[in-house]
Amino acid sequence: MATKMPAAPQAAHDAASAADELAVLNPDRTLPIGGRDVTIREYGFFEGLDVADRASAFIADLVAASEDGTLRYTQVRRLFGRHRSVVPSIAAQAGDVDVAWLEALAPDDLEIYLATWFAVNAAFFVREALAELRETGLRETHALAAGALAGASASSDSQGPDSAILIGSDA
Repeated sequence: MATKMPAAPQAAHDAASAADELAVLNPDRTLPIGGRDVTIREYGFFEGLDVADRASAFIADLVAASEDGTLRYTQVRRLFGRHRSVVPSIAAQAGDVDVAWLEALAPDDLEIYLATWFAVNAAFFVREALAELRETGLRETHALAAGALAGASASSDSQGPDSAILIGSDA
């Protein structure tokens, strides 16, 4: 005899799906850290352009770290140290906190802050990494095309007089 499944699991699944969709639309997170509640927000469009400019070397390293098609937080975390000259300021900007306050956090709190900051702004960093990949691809395509044109020009210029094509001649 068949039994009807209760609706509660489906309702819980629907609620979880709605929460996931909301997180995509509004990834901002508020967390208690360093004795206060901090909201870490996603960069706005023009703010993101500024951050992308200041953090271009960091973004280039994100691209390099994801050459195999994956990007794990452990790889990203290592880049925080390499790009210490920019990461604290762009991370603090997302939380509207002072860099000095951020750097004074206990190591566990700083780890949570940075992990949350990167998660909240992951879509931004992915977009910037993809833009970098497109630009690199375009540069490579242009270089290949220029090389091919230069090669074709050099080979046609290097033909001797005996290989010339005469139009309208009986030769």
